[in-house]
Amino acid sequence: MSEYKLQMLNTEKFDDQAIMEAEKAGIEIYSPMVPGSRLHAVMHNPIDSGIDEG
Repeated sequence: MSEYKLQMLNTEKFDDQAIMEAEKAGIEIYSPMVPGSRLHAVMHNPIDSGIDEG
């Protein structure tokens, strides 16, 4: 794997962790890409909201 790809993967992991820690501290982060984030939950809620609503 290239050095660039490794750097991108590490940055992605760092950003995801920072978002989850901020949300635990009560800061609302709107990120559809982070499983566990509020926006991800809303967007992927198949029952009453989100793009998966059916």
